[in-house]
Amino acid sequence: MINDAAPEDNWFANFGQISFGTADLRRSVDFWEKQVGVGPWTIFEGLVMDALHQGKRIAMPFSVALTWHDGRLVELICAEGDGPSPLHDGLNRPIIGLQRLASVSENIARDAEVARKRGMELITQGEAAGQRFFHYKSDEAPGVILELLERTASFDQLIGNLQSRAAAWSPAARTAPIARAQREQSPGTMKVALLSDYGEPESFYIAEAAIPIPSAGEVRVAVTAAAVNPVDVKARRGLLHDWTPLTFPARLGGDIAGIVDAVGPGVTSLQTGDRVAGMLNPFADGGYAQFVTVRADNLARVPAGLDLFAAAALPTGALAGTALVESGVRPCVGERVLVVGAGGSAGRAAVLALLAAGAIPIAGIRSSSHAAVMDLKVEILDLEDAAAIAALAPVDAIADTVGDPLAAHLFAKVQTAGTIASIAIPSPIPPVGSTQHMCNVIARFDSERLARVMIDLVAAGYHVPIGRRFPLDQVSDAHRIMEAGGTGGKVLLVP
Repeated sequence: MINDAAPEDNWFANFGQISFGTADLRRSVDFWEKQVGVGPWTIFEGLVMDALHQGKRIAMPFSVALTWHDGRLVELICAEGDGPSPLHDGLNRPIIGLQRLASVSENIARDAEVARKRGMELITQGEAAGQRFFHYKSDEAPGVILELLERTASFDQLIGNLQSRAAAWSPAARTAPIARAQREQSPGTMKVALLSDYGEPESFYIAEAAIPIPSAGEVRVAVTAAAVNPVDVKARRGLLHDWTPLTFPARLGGDIAGIVDAVGPGVTSLQTGDRVAGMLNPFADGGYAQFVTVRADNLARVPAGLDLFAAAALPTGALAGTALVESGVRPCVGERVLVVGAGGSAGRAAVLALLAAGAIPIAGIRSSSHAAVMDLKVEILDLEDAAAIAALAPVDAIADTVGDPLAAHLFAKVQTAGTIASIAIPSPIPPVGSTQHMCNVIARFDSERLARVMIDLVAAGYHVPIGRRFPLDQVSDAHRIMEAGGTGGKVLLVP
């Protein structure tokens, strides 16, 4: 049972429950059971949250699924009405992902008073089946919602039942559910490129799969092109296993462009026929396929004047390179910034972002990548020329897209109070004795930012370097070329 024997000054004594928001409850349950191995789940459909939220009475329809795992209650919760509510963010969008942490309280009135004295802001209070709950936030930790949940006899009975079910359950005990796309009668089959195991490019093979059906909030895209990114190569070789292990057979590919082929329930921002580009999870149901389903929020419309092959080459690189400069380097006008890996898509985007900020970029490239940056008309540094590196005057910052060991070696070329920002995974390790700021940047998808990047590229007349295009069934060759380097631009798969 949850340990809630807490001293009176500890108002939040345990993480007795962790709650995740989802747009598709049954799909999330399948994920947790099949891919995470957590279950079994008890589902409650058609509930209504009758509560006082931010001073106003709400009646929010929702559904939940509950299970017991590793000493706590895990909750999946799906908002089925419009906000505002504690299940919605500040823009009244349903919260997807971690929604709140709950402490099960033996004395909820006492703990609520301690929370008030600590300066916590009460945002929601209510009662369900005789059990009181209070939601809190604080300006000191934006986005963190903490809940006090009253311990009652009926709640203990529910927990006991969930514990008993969990103790007797194993993932193998449940027959794998039929895929959603099959249940809803897929319109046919498609070609996909799958990875059988970690290893060499020969580990890829071509298979058939059901054309997916878009769920709520998703669209289906007929893929014109999918980019082969460095992270795909690292994932295939197993270099990212400690961060993001693959489940085999795995479908890679994070960047795609194509035509919206079908629209799922609730999508109003896109329609069939729209030209789009965007990002998927590159490690699960990725873009190496003829069709993909994508959350509409993870796509941006491709402007007239930019073809879909160029658009497929942009999302990860453009957003990562831009974030590297804007969030990591944060240059002042006139500062000299070395871009390590300027011949790649992220490095090229970083150079353009530096120019837009009034900084002075130095394009650090391999000798084989000169053609990829010649149109940018900036200073070029051959990173394979030790004499050229030695002669480089100290710079104010480095924008790194490559990682160690090169990035660590270049710390010595940065002013002692300068900055090294990197998007590499794993990130560079600052040398002992280095005084510069080290900033690791993780780029997140931003549809508006990607749309602006594409529009700006068209307006400025910059081209998007494409190195090679391969049909989907030559995915192994595409990975070999990518690893060899010197492609002069992005490698694309064309389904």
